[in-house]
Amino acid sequence: MAQSTFPSVLQWWTNIEKRLYRDEPGHALQPGVSARAPLVVLYDGHENIEALWKALLQCRTPHLQVAWKSPESGEMRLLAESYVAIPEKLFFLKSLQTSLQRVAVLVERAQRRLDAAASPRDFPLVRSEARPARLSPFTSACFALRHLGRKVLNQPLKLLVQRGHWVLAYRRTDAPPELRGESGIEGDASRNWITLPGMPTQFHADPFLWRGKNGDYHLFFESLPYDTNRGTISHIAFDAATQRWQETPRVVLDCNYHLSYPFLFEHEGEIFMIPETCGNRTIEMYRAATFPTEWVLHKVIMRDVVAADTTLHHDGKTWWMFTSITEDGGSNWDELSIFHSDSPFGEWTAHPMNPVVSDCRLARMAGNLFKDAQNRLIRPAQNCEREYGAALTFREITELTTTTYAERTMSVRNPPRGHQGLHTWNAVGGITVIDLKTQLRKWSPWRAAMRRA
Repeated sequence: MAQSTFPSVLQWWTNIEKRLYRDEPGHALQPGVSARAPLVVLYDGHENIEALWKALLQCRTPHLQVAWKSPESGEMRLLAESYVAIPEKLFFLKSLQTSLQRVAVLVERAQRRLDAAASPRDFPLVRSEARPARLSPFTSACFALRHLGRKVLNQPLKLLVQRGHWVLAYRRTDAPPELRGESGIEGDASRNWITLPGMPTQFHADPFLWRGKNGDYHLFFESLPYDTNRGTISHIAFDAATQRWQETPRVVLDCNYHLSYPFLFEHEGEIFMIPETCGNRTIEMYRAATFPTEWVLHKVIMRDVVAADTTLHHDGKTWWMFTSITEDGGSNWDELSIFHSDSPFGEWTAHPMNPVVSDCRLARMAGNLFKDAQNRLIRPAQNCEREYGAALTFREITELTTTTYAERTMSVRNPPRGHQGLHTWNAVGGITVIDLKTQLRKWSPWRAAMRRA
């Protein structure tokens, strides 16, 4: 396939992006890449890369596929695909770079799978669009106007609000029905959530509950001060006498790198935590020396890996580890890998289907796996299509063996009205906890005017 070049309006806009953000990655990017025959790349079902440019200019999630194409019949067999996460949708060159990096990963992944298969016809059929995608100058112009408009508006907004401020909320599911919302994943997502007191100087996210043998509830979560931009793990306890949570969090784990997502589990009578430590390029396990306040490093599960939101599940026989691993500098929002072991402290074996999910709408973990009322194994996942942590998707795992994996969507949870995100869900006993993305007001002109009066 010949190398495509940008049409004139898009070329004009990419030149502007290069001048505005000349120190940013992607300014020297080529417009596209190609795969060697018999492999072909499909962009939203089209064989021409204009379909990818069009998706990015319309701020849509591109669907990337790599297929084997028969030289004789032209039939296609799907080898690898991804709905790639685009973190900064209003930056065309960055978005294109992210997409093309994923295409390169998919091509290598497809070739490995093809080499390992007995026949290309072992893979599912896929069809391409008959007509090539067309990109109009109007689409490029609208994107440019949208980008410049957001750039102008962002400056005053930064003075007024702190975007992406996460807070914690909970709901009692053991209360009488008239005093609570539905406790299942199918219930009303917006009713009766009680927001925990927060701090304007830091956000709180990734809540994980623990219920002790005496019935006491403990809440562990990420606390990130804005002045350091480095997460720590904090703790509060539920006071059974007052039926309220402690108001002042206590930091229980702090490292010189970012910590978040404090997954908890018990094994042989001891309590362990696996916080996210991708900033240290490790997956680390900590043991509670004195629960809940003192934790010591017990084992480094993996090294030289950028893994997010690691979650374990024990099915009674096998230990399973779910985690989102960054490959070749890509995002860790959109792929899920699984490993298995006989022990949480043993060697972990990668699943042959890894990544078992490559889709920003349903890959990254969002809390503990759990069994629902119908005894189905449910995996809460983040939907990062609109933005990071925008919503939740609950997936039923229908097949989980050392060689196979399958799941399907059961329901989707959007954040309650007035919030912009929801990306963690955990329930223990009679309490469900979530985190909510909101906008924290830094300054109100009306409040300032009243003070002057």
